[in-house]
Amino acid sequence: MPATLQAFIAIFILGALLRSTGLLGKMHAERLASFVFSVSLPATILVSLDHVTFTPTAWRLPLAACLVTISMLLCAWQLARRLQLPRPTQGAFLLGTGCINSVYFAYPVVLATFGEQGLARAILFDLGQTALTLTLLYGLAVAHGAKSTTARSAMVRFLASPPLWALCGSLLLSLFGMHLHAGLRSLLTPLHLTTIPLASLVLGLSISFAVARRTLTLAVVGVVMRMAGGLLLGFGTAFALDLAGIERTIVILIAAMPSAVTAVIFAADTGLDEDLVTSIVALSICVGIATLPWLPPLIRLLE
Repeated sequence: MPATLQAFIAIFILGALLRSTGLLGKMHAERLASFVFSVSLPATILVSLDHVTFTPTAWRLPLAACLVTISMLLCAWQLARRLQLPRPTQGAFLLGTGCINSVYFAYPVVLATFGEQGLARAILFDLGQTALTLTLLYGLAVAHGAKSTTARSAMVRFLASPPLWALCGSLLLSLFGMHLHAGLRSLLTPLHLTTIPLASLVLGLSISFAVARRTLTLAVVGVVMRMAGGLLLGFGTAFALDLAGIERTIVILIAAMPSAVTAVIFAADTGLDEDLVTSIVALSICVGIATLPWLPPLIRLLE
């Protein structure tokens, strides 16, 4: 296993220990997540996409993310209806299975195995996923939740997203054949280097085994759909879009990633079953961490 993945696991375990001992808690995880989302992740996007040459088929990566996410939501919605779950629980199930953990899990894995070229493609995939997360998935959370919010506030949240602005800026620079100024790049690089360690720590601090035990059965179903179902959808999408090489591998890998911490934030914001969402996120992260040693041979098989 690459040393970067070993460090990722070590920091994750440290975060989980700090959470279990009570030295740090959910509040600290939320503050760190806010810093990563608003500061270090935009820096990572700008630095990683700089000097990257995109292929003419790069547009298929965000499209692949949309196909995977929408297909997953349709399957989860059908299952939630058959199980006759209450609306807040239905919405939580949709969030838990539909949100892909790109920033805090997929990015470290892709960066460790493919370098910045791979990370740039993962960010493009995440463009489609993020757009759906902040629009369709958030809309579903509002529709199923107990709290009321407005379409305007959801749109403001989307348009004010720092990673979105960083992505748009990077794409504009690429469009005009320009690059980051050397001084700006040297300023952003230290922030970029904090993204993966802090993301690993956020994951560890987000784990709550007491909550997971109370919703274990439905959470296990959600994890199987998110990861095993996501893997199958990734294969199907890569085949449908005729992807090959690193793009094919990244689509399949990210489609099978754990559930995102963003789902917990949305659940709390809209009044969904927060315990279920937290359980799906926690269990899927643990499964993802457990499978990391087998990722290198799996990646070689996919290439």
